[in-house]
This record gives sequence, structure tokens and C-alpha cells, in this order.
Amino acid sequence: MRLQVDGLNAGYGRVQVLHDISIVVDGQRVGLFGPNGHGKTTLLRTLSGLIRPKLGRVRFGETDITGLSPQAVVAEGLIHVPQGSTLLPRMSVIEALTLGAYATRAWPQRRRTLDEVFALFPRLAERRHQRCNTLSGGERQMAAIGAGLMGCPKLLMLDEPTLGLAPKLRSELARAIHAIAETGVGLLVVDQDIDMLLGLCDRLYLIEQGRVAMDIADRSQLQHQDVLKRYFGSAA
Repeated sequence: MRLQVDGLNAGYGRVQVLHDISIVVDGQRVGLFGPNGHGKTTLLRTLSGLIRPKLGRVRFGETDITGLSPQAVVAEGLIHVPQGSTLLPRMSVIEALTLGAYATRAWPQRRRTLDEVFALFPRLAERRHQRCNTLSGGERQMAAIGAGLMGCPKLLMLDEPTLGLAPKLRSELARAIHAIAETGVGLLVVDQDIDMLLGLCDRLYLIEQGRVAMDIADRSQLQHQDVLKRYFGSAA
């Protein structure tokens, strides 16, 4: 499913964060990277309807979703897994996952999708009756992504899915995200783990000061050292 963003401007009150952002996700795995506080999360929040854009246009497939409510955006199949734990702490894992299938298009398939989520994240299957507030940080992130998958996304947006995780859990989660991509679900991923993005994504956008500072449409042209030099100011 194609997501096309043209000239998007958005922010918080009088503070403008995004300046004429234009990106395309066309059945691809697309990564967003850049310094903290430069607009990556704001972009995902605007695409998912949590922030109303000031200017610009967002098309998802054949539908203009500019300014639609979050519920309407989810109904179209564009699903956002925010940064950090967004699970209701006193819910069990299986209750939180089932809640992710609330959209009309996803509810009839919830049992099959739940089986797929448990196959992808066996830890969640083992902990299905535990309360979410008893899970480790990595397990909560798996549950959050699982809840996103329960909505049967056509495009899944992940905001910092590996943030703060130990290396072993980060690798485990990265493998799961690769497996999600192999099912044909489009991905738009924000992450600070450059190695993970380089291994996963077909296209990368560098976001600086709320603008697209670099568009790498052909990943084969991108070298790891080039990213480090642009991102950190010097190659490591």
C-alpha cells in the first residue's frame, strides 16, 4: 500500500516542528533516522491523526487521509505503534492484544491473527495471562507491536521499537520486524539503531530540523560510514 506525504507542515500550537516534509512509502521498508527532537515522532503522530497538520497532504492508497481522526486512519489500515509502553498495565497480555483488533476490518480475523502474533513472539504466548505491568521492557515492546499487528495493518509505523533494550532483546526484536516485513506488510520505522535500519530498510530518510535532509532511495548506494558521518559528524 502506497503512502504519499506531500509538503506536510505540523507542530504543537504555535510551535512548528515539521517543515514541508515529503516522503513516499510504496510497499517498502522505509526508515527514518536523525537527531532526537527533530520531528520524527511528530511526523508519525501527524500521519496517524494524533496531530492535525497545518498544511500539506497525506494519501494512503487511493484515500486522502489528511486530518482524519486516529480511528479513521486505523480503519484504513495505517497503524502506529508509539514509542514506549502504551499498554494498559492491569490488562493481561491476551486482553491487550485483543484490544488491538477493535477495528471493524480486523475483528473477524482476531483469532487467526492472535495465533500469528504468538508464533512471531513465543514469549507472549507463554505470558498470555500475565498482566502487562509484570512484563520486561522488551516483552512490553513485543506486546505493543503485537497489538499493532492485531489491527491487520497494510502499513505498520514503529517508533523507536528497540529503544533501551539489551543487545540480545534488540536482536530478537529486529528479527521479528524482519519477519513482519516478509509477510508483505509495509513498514515505516523510526530508530536510532542505524545497523538495524540498514539491514531492514529499502529506503532511508534523514530528518533534521523538521525537514528531509537526505533521501536514500537506493540502499545499495548507501555505505554505513556515510550514515555515521552525516548523522554523528564523523565516521566511527
